[in-house]
Amino acid sequence: MRNLKMNRWHSSIASLAVLAVAAGVESLSTSLPATAQTPAAASIVGQCRATKQSTAIFAQRSATSAVIAPLAANQRVTLSENGGTDGYIGVSSPGTGFVQTVNLKPCTTGVNPTPPPDKGVCRRVSQPQGLIIRQQPSTTSAIMGGADFNSQIFLTTTPATSKTSPDGRIWVQVGRPLAGWVANGFTNSAGSNLVFCQ
Repeated sequence: MRNLKMNRWHSSIASLAVLAVAAGVESLSTSLPATAQTPAAASIVGQCRATKQSTAIFAQRSATSAVIAPLAANQRVTLSENGGTDGYIGVSSPGTGFVQTVNLKPCTTGVNPTPPPDKGVCRRVSQPQGLIIRQQPSTTSAIMGGADFNSQIFLTTTPATSKTSPDGRIWVQVGRPLAGWVANGFTNSAGSNLVFCQ
């Protein structure tokens, strides 16, 4: 009889222990905060950066690789990736390649206000990808820089000084933001990469 009471007592203790452990586990699981979804870092692809000093866009993540385009101080570039590697970050404009991150700063507006545009020579870039400014009116000429979509660009003369290349591309000479030539479309196309400033 005593053994039967002991067995019941051990059984009751064991049941209580199981319940206590189960309750403990439940309380632990309910007291821990649910894993919060960490929001993905905001993308910087397509954002503008300006150069701190004269530098270049390189073909690879190395200053010894080929230069895609020289960059003047305060020239704008468009980022093409979310993070740099080995001290370089990809850019898509004014050329496709890599720029040393140490030479870049956020783009600012209004720091150096431009004088009111001369309506005769002022044009606005209507090409969504922006325009490349080349040294000469040729797609093989050196890249001097670029002009972003909706930015202002200033012709050297009015009417514009223009040249047509053998492929039918119409080139227009510009003086600002950099001196050079931009493609304004093709002779057999009604579209234009530049529109009048308003």
